[in-house]
Amino acid sequence: MKNKGLGFKLALYIVTATVVIVGVILWINYYNSKKVLVKNMEEQADDLARATVNKIEGELETVSKIPENEAKVFENFNISKEQLNRYIQMIVTENPEIFGSCVAFEPYQYFPDSLYYAPYCYRKDDSIVCENLGNDSYQYFYWDWYQIPAVLNKPVWSEPYFDEGGGNILMCTYSVPFYRKNSNQKELHGIVTVDISLEWLDKLVSSIKLFETGYAYLISSNGSIVTHPNDKFEMHQTIFSIAEEYDKPHLREVGREMLAGKSGFTEYSSVYTNKDGYMYYYPLSVTGWSLGVIFPKDELFADLYKLNRSLLLIGIIGIVALLTLIIIISKRITKPLSRLARITQDIGGGDFEVNLPATVSNDEIGQLTRSIDHMQVELKQYMQSLKATTAAKERIESELKIAHDIQQGIIPKIFPPFPEREDVDLYAILDPARDVGGDLYDFFFIDDYKLCFAIGDVSGKGVPASLFMAITRTLLRAKATKGAKVENIVKSMNMELCQGNENSMFVTFFIGIIDLQSGVVEYCNAGHNYPYLLRSDCRMEILEKTHGTPLGIFEDIDYQSDSIRLEKRDNLVLYTDGVPEAMDIDDKAYGDERLKELLKKHCRKSPDQITNEMLYDVKHYVADAQQSDDITILSLTYFLKK
Repeated sequence: MKNKGLGFKLALYIVTATVVIVGVILWINYYNSKKVLVKNMEEQADDLARATVNKIEGELETVSKIPENEAKVFENFNISKEQLNRYIQMIVTENPEIFGSCVAFEPYQYFPDSLYYAPYCYRKDDSIVCENLGNDSYQYFYWDWYQIPAVLNKPVWSEPYFDEGGGNILMCTYSVPFYRKNSNQKELHGIVTVDISLEWLDKLVSSIKLFETGYAYLISSNGSIVTHPNDKFEMHQTIFSIAEEYDKPHLREVGREMLAGKSGFTEYSSVYTNKDGYMYYYPLSVTGWSLGVIFPKDELFADLYKLNRSLLLIGIIGIVALLTLIIIISKRITKPLSRLARITQDIGGGDFEVNLPATVSNDEIGQLTRSIDHMQVELKQYMQSLKATTAAKERIESELKIAHDIQQGIIPKIFPPFPEREDVDLYAILDPARDVGGDLYDFFFIDDYKLCFAIGDVSGKGVPASLFMAITRTLLRAKATKGAKVENIVKSMNMELCQGNENSMFVTFFIGIIDLQSGVVEYCNAGHNYPYLLRSDCRMEILEKTHGTPLGIFEDIDYQSDSIRLEKRDNLVLYTDGVPEAMDIDDKAYGDERLKELLKKHCRKSPDQITNEMLYDVKHYVADAQQSDDITILSLTYFLKK
C-alpha cells in the first residue's frame, strides 16, 4: 500500500466503504424481511389451524348431539328390541357423517338373563348392517369407549382405535352414559355411542398444504399420531416415541405443550421431510387433541433468497461501475499531483531551478503549486544560509576541539605520576559534560617531600568555565611555592580571581599539601564537596569542614586551614559535584549514600581502581540519561616511607 498511488488508494477506500455499507444494508434488509416473512407465516398458520380446528370441532359437535339426544330417549322410555334396532338403524341412515351407532346396556339390564346386549348398526358398502356386539370374545363393557364415560359419568371422545368385531375400521367413538332411577337413586343403565370414521379427518388434515413440502398432522390426547403423511406413523407411533427414536428433545417439549392444550409457534426439524422449518400447533378443545402445521424454511425463504441474490448482483454491478468511475475521476485529479510529486523529487535532489507548471485555478492543486514555488525560493535562500552556518559551525567545532585539547593538556594525565617514589600513589580523571568544561585537578611537588594536590569546580560550563579553570590552575601553580601556607595560597588566589570578574564566576576549591615524611596533610576547603578519607582498615572519615566561600566571590576574605595525619595505606578521595548529583533518566540523583557504599566496598583498592570504579558506577547509574555536569575524581594513597 505504501507504494500505491493516490488514485488507487482513493478508489480502494471508497469501494471498501461502499461494499461495507451495501453489505450492511443487504443484511438489514434480509434480517427484517425474514422477520416479516416468519411473522406473516405465523399469522397464516394460525388462521389455517384455527379454521381447520373449527371445521373439525363443528363436525364433532354436530355428531355429539345425536348420542346425547339418544341418551335422553333411553333414560325416559322403555323401547322394545325391534324398536331399538329400527331407531339405531334410522340414526345411522339419516346421518351420513356417522359410520355407526350402538346402545350398549349394562349386564342384565335389558334382558335379565343376558350378560351382553349392545345392538350396533353400521355402514357396510351401500347398506346398513345391524348386529349385537356383546359376546364372550368381545366383552364391550371392558373397553375404553364404555369404561371411561361410565367411570367419569360424562360424555367422552375416545382415543382413535381399530374397531374389531364392529366396523373393522379406524374410528373414533363418542360415548354418552344414560341412567335410570332405582329407589330414587340414579344408576348407570348403558352407554350410547356414535362412531365416526377417521377417513374424512385424514383427508381434511392432509388437504392442508403450505408450500410444496409443508404438511399437517393430528395427535390424540395421549400423543398418538392420528393423521400423518407417513402412514407408518398413524396409530403406531406417538409424538414422544418419534422424539425418542429420532433423538429430537425439542419435539418432546412441543408434545408436552400440545397435550397441555396450548398453542404456539416454534422452530421445528421434520423427521418426515428431513428439513428445518417452523411449526404452529393449536388444540382441539372438544376432544383434547392437537393439530400441528409444518412448513419448511427453505421454501418459506426461497423468494427472499432469490431477491437478495438479485440485490447482491445489482450491488456488485453498481460497485464495479462506481470503481470504474472513481478510477477515471481520480486519474484526472491525481495527474497534476503526480507531476508535482516528480517536481518535488527533483527539488529534493537539489535542482532548485526546475520549472513548475503554469496554473490559473485557485483550488487545492493551484494552492499547492504556488506553495511549492514559494518553497523553491525559500529553499534556495535556506541552502545559502545553511552553507554559511555550517561553515561557521565547523569553525566553532574546530576551535572547541582545539580548546579541549589545550584544556586536557594543562592538567597532568600521565599515570602513575611518580613511578620512582614509593611513599605515594595518585590517580585522577576529568570527564567533561561538553567539549570543554570547568572542572580541574592538579598535583605537583613543592619540594622533595611536600606534594600539593587540588581539585576545583568552576560555576557554569563551556568555554567561559574552561578559561576560568585555566586561570585558576595557573594561579595555583604560581602561588603554591615552597614554605607557603594553604590558607595564604587560597586567599591570594581568591584576590586575583576577584579582579576583573565582571561575569561573577566562581570556583569551589580544595587544596592539600601532604608532608610525605610525616603523613600530615594541611588542607583548605573553599566551598567544595567534602573529601572522604578511607583508612587502611576500611574505616571511613569525612573531612566535614569548610574554611571559606568559593573563590572569586568576595575579594577581602580570610581562609582557614586544617590538618590530618595519614597512616600507611590510607586513601584520600576528592571529587566534584558531578558525582553525587548525576541524574538518571527519571531525574533521580546518584547521591552521597550510594557513593559511601561504593567506597566502603573498594576501600582496599589502589587509587586508579577506586577512581575507575567510581566513574563506572556513575555511568552505569546514569545509563541512557544525558550527562548533566563535569565529573572529576582524584584519589591519593599514602605509603609510609621505609
